[in-house]
Amino acid sequence: CIAAYIGILRSGNAVLLLDEKLNDEIRNNLISIYNPEFILTSTNALLENYSLDFNFNILLFYKRNKFFTKKLFPELAVLLSTSGTTGSPKLVRLAYKNIQSNAESIVKCLHIDSNERPITTLPLNYSYGLSVVNSHLHKGATIVLTDKTVFFRDFWDLFNYQKCTSFAGVPYTYTMLKRISFDNIELPTLKTMTQAGGKLSEEFIRHFSTYALKKNVNFFVMYGQTEATARISYVPAETLREKIGSIGIPIPGGEIKIVNDGIEITTPTEIGEIVYRGENVMLGYAENRKDLSKGDELGGLLYTGDLGYKDNEGFFYVTGRMKRFIKIFGLRINLDDIQKMVENHFRISAACTGKDDLLRILVQTDDLTVEVNVRNEILKVYKLNFTTVVVKATNEIPTNSSGKYDYNKINEMFEN
Repeated sequence: CIAAYIGILRSGNAVLLLDEKLNDEIRNNLISIYNPEFILTSTNALLENYSLDFNFNILLFYKRNKFFTKKLFPELAVLLSTSGTTGSPKLVRLAYKNIQSNAESIVKCLHIDSNERPITTLPLNYSYGLSVVNSHLHKGATIVLTDKTVFFRDFWDLFNYQKCTSFAGVPYTYTMLKRISFDNIELPTLKTMTQAGGKLSEEFIRHFSTYALKKNVNFFVMYGQTEATARISYVPAETLREKIGSIGIPIPGGEIKIVNDGIEITTPTEIGEIVYRGENVMLGYAENRKDLSKGDELGGLLYTGDLGYKDNEGFFYVTGRMKRFIKIFGLRINLDDIQKMVENHFRISAACTGKDDLLRILVQTDDLTVEVNVRNEILKVYKLNFTTVVVKATNEIPTNSSGKYDYNKINEMFEN
């Protein structure tokens, strides 16, 4: 798959990367909307308007029977989904310069050289996973490919056998690593751990930063968005323990500002929208084939939709999403604040969702008494009516292919 990805880019073509486990209906819908000239897949498929051209054993190469004459934007390189497995046709359009710029910035942040040997832990269609590949290939490093997961012993056996030096993980990855007693696994060649793809709880940052200090390993907490080709900021490993909860400082070549109503906020700790500027910012979005002919619509400026602030030392913090709010009887409720409070107070993983006048909290526990305790605490702290809060316990909070909470599935759990 990586060989195909690199080959497509080197040939000057654009590629849409999809989850190989994507639902057939969703996949076919995307094909009908974007009408790609070629399709590479590992599974046999009956594709309307396409014929099998080559069989590479592990990959099947399908060609469209009739090509489109309208040209794509010449700098268009990669298309990535904004929605994981929901089937939305909205894609992020990335240019060659976006990929190059972000790879170079990550190399500088993580001190990557040709001696590094990362092991794959994230899908290629996920911007974080793709950035690991891009940044290491940029320096001529060796990448160890596997479909094994970090939760099983054979993954770590392979890690040691191949003398791997680093791995990447989303919050769910680190939650599971703690559960399997990762600290007790001997990994003599491990040099670097990175975390992005969502906010890791302060408790887990402390735990793994302590592990990193003990094992002489660099642990980097990073922040980014697919719209910025993956990374926007990072916390230097040497300052992580002093800046727990921070998303860090801008990656080399990038700039972050806090903005409110179009005006930059310069007062430390004042909250506004996080706005990023850099060469890694996408060209724009696409929702159909016609949009692939569009050029750069953003000019390197990305309004992230995240709320946050900057401290006195220039480190940035995310406080929530602009759209992660509901109103309960007219009271504006920040779902991220509720989620953080539950996790910190009860020392459990939690996911908050809902709609106006109904707050839903999913907690990961097999202790059903926690449901009652969480609900009572929320009602007490936020002075809410008892009819507006529902708490449900589960053995595992659903996540999407990127390892982030799947709020659509979480809502379904409450509906059923």
